Amino acid sequence: MPSERGSSKRGSGVVGLRRILERFVRNAPSLGYGLLAQTFSAATNFGLVVIAGRVLGASGLGTVLIGFGAYILLLGFLRALVTEPLVASSSRREPSGKVSSAHAALTLAVATSVAAAGLLATIGAVLPYEIGHGMLLFAPWLAPALIQDLGRSIVFRDRTTGSAVFSDATWLATMAAAAPLAFAWGSDWAVVACWGVGAASGAGVALGQVRWRPIPLGRAAAWWKLHARRLARWLGVQSLLYNVVSYATVLLLAGILGSSDYGGLRAVQSVFAPLSLLGPALALPGLPLVSRLFVDARRQALRVAAELAGLITAVTAIYVIALYAVPDVLTFLFGQQFGEFRSIIVPIGLGQLLVAPAFGFTLYLKAAQRGRTLLWLGTLNAVVYLVLSVTLGAAFGLDGAAWGAVGMGVASVAGLMFVFRPSTWSSA
Repeated sequence: MPSERGSSKRGSGVVGLRRILERFVRNAPSLGYGLLAQTFSAATNFGLVVIAGRVLGASGLGTVLIGFGAYILLLGFLRALVTEPLVASSSRREPSGKVSSAHAALTLAVATSVAAAGLLATIGAVLPYEIGHGMLLFAPWLAPALIQDLGRSIVFRDRTTGSAVFSDATWLATMAAAAPLAFAWGSDWAVVACWGVGAASGAGVALGQVRWRPIPLGRAAAWWKLHARRLARWLGVQSLLYNVVSYATVLLLAGILGSSDYGGLRAVQSVFAPLSLLGPALALPGLPLVSRLFVDARRQALRVAAELAGLITAVTAIYVIALYAVPDVLTFLFGQQFGEFRSIIVPIGLGQLLVAPAFGFTLYLKAAQRGRTLLWLGTLNAVVYLVLSVTLGAAFGLDGAAWGAVGMGVASVAGLMFVFRPSTWSSA
């Protein structure tokens, strides 16, 4: 009898593994297109940094990145307040409902992004030149860049995944075509315009794909109150708190470690940048998929989220091991003086590995409209990283600050275990 039970368990395990593999095969095109779209998107941002650095030098690059940081901040707010609530609430609606929700969301995005661009230009005009000029550079291009991001998310929601790549690919191709002009003119306005023209072309493609027509702003606001506000209010607060805490961490660590060690810390963190593609890439098709399943089959939705979490964790583990196995990666990328920072690859990589499962499980929480849970999980991670990295950095220097990432990872795992305890799986 014991052997029969053991055989039964092994058999069920094989069946479970087969089902997981079959599901991944069925959804492989969507996941692949998501990764491809996110790769194109990352390439446009990386291309901006490279072009700005080569054309403008270190000082000019710093000015550009100040304005780019404002864009990233506003992009996070748009995703929290409009994009993710839209996808989570409308993925299972009938085609007419999807169209009306898309038109409402895009109308809100156009209105708010234009207003945000005006506000950014006003703030940039009154601030000191070193800071304000960077904001002025991005103000003309803020609206198309924000609209493009929402538009491509709508296309992924509607499962036209192959077409969803066109918007990001158009942005990158247009930017590549305009890059020689940026080098020829050699001004910061030309450099950012190279990126901005690409954003405008990508936004045009996305708006054409969803056949957007503006609707009265009052109707768009009514849609948001009815369908998006429940999740958006929590995600918005989470985005605000996370950005404030993250920026406070940057300032405190820079002051504690000094410019050299802080530069080494950021250099090692940047080596893990490719991993930042995984979460958004899987979220583009993953959030609509989990949201559709959640309505009729919550347990299956939770299992899919868990499988996505396992996939991200496995890829992260392979990347971390491969990165540490290359002994000269830091000196190859940044120069000989960065070889001394190799030791902190381990804690930062371990932190990345511990945080990786959260990318999958948060898709389920968004599909379930559990904004309060997302808020406290995100705040927990940010606050723990702030406290540990700053405290350990003050006590033990660079190595201590790096091990703060492990503390954040442990907090992330503990938070997920509390939220997804056994009773959650049985009741899903």
